[in-house]
Amino acid sequence: MLNDTERKLLRILYNRNGHQNARILIPELARLAGREAGQIRKALERLQEERFIEWEETLNVVKVVPGWQLHAK
Repeated sequence: MLNDTERKLLRILYNRNGHQNARILIPELARLAGREAGQIRKALERLQEERFIEWEETLNVVKVVPGWQLHAK
């Protein structure tokens, strides 16, 4: 089960990937989610472990894995 920060990030990333380039910086995610950078990094790691996203940390590229909505229910 995802916590609030993880769910919020997943929704932000899903909407962003649908409309814009997938490159997003941690400070920008922190601003959009209203969380600290450390919380964002931890949540991204958890989302990657659970296979909701693919994250290339060195390139700041996050890709939402198709079908995550079915997995989350």
